[in-house]
This record gives sequence, structure tokens and C-alpha cells, in this order.
Amino acid sequence: MDSSMFGVLGTVDTDRGTHLVPVVFAVSGDELVVPIDAVKPKETRQLRRISNLRLDARASLVVDHRSDDWTELWWVRADLGFLGTVDYADGWPSRLANRYPQYREAGTVGSLLLFTIRSLSGWAAA
Repeated sequence: MDSSMFGVLGTVDTDRGTHLVPVVFAVSGDELVVPIDAVKPKETRQLRRISNLRLDARASLVVDHRSDDWTELWWVRADLGFLGTVDYADGWPSRLANRYPQYREAGTVGSLLLFTIRSLSGWAAA
């Protein structure tokens, strides 16, 4: 999972069904964070993924590797439980900065969505 830089986070939207959004992430043990950053502009700070998670703590993250060589294809799905929004602390800053140079500057991340990984499943061509 760590070899993929991007994933798609799925949350439950009570009106529209599944809400999908591309995200970056970091993993440590059975915990995973998705940053809410200040690097990319947002229309509002009231992000649908956060309001969805407050109503239903279930989420999934899918990461994959794509290639023209189909023998290299793989995907992993992490079924997640939302633990809450946390400050940019507890070792996560260095984990995120190591994966994404955009997060090396102070003030690039406001908060983190913290999840526990409940289960993993996946598939690989090889």
C-alpha cells in the first residue's frame, strides 16, 4: 500500500450513496491518516468527506498500481473506521513529509483524518 502515492477515499453519503475523493495518505501500523491541507485550494472548509464520516464512521481507501503491462497490475482496499480529526502531530508530520515533499513546509496541513484499518483485501496479476 505504501508504494502507491495516491488513493481514492470512499465515505457514505446519506443522500447520494458513496462519495469518492482522490487523496494522499500515510500509514503507521494499523492507523492511517488523510491530511486536510492548505496546499490545494478548497471552496469550503466544510468538506463532504468530513460531514459524511461524522454521520457514518465507515470508509474505504483503494490504492492501486496501473501499467500498460497488465502483469504488473494490483490493487488494495483498506476498510477503515474513522477515529476523528486530529491535529498535525504524533509523528504524522514526518511520515507525510517523507512521502510528499509538498508537506515539508510548516502550515501546509491543518488537520488529519485519523482512521483505524479494520481489514485489507486486494488483488495482484502476478
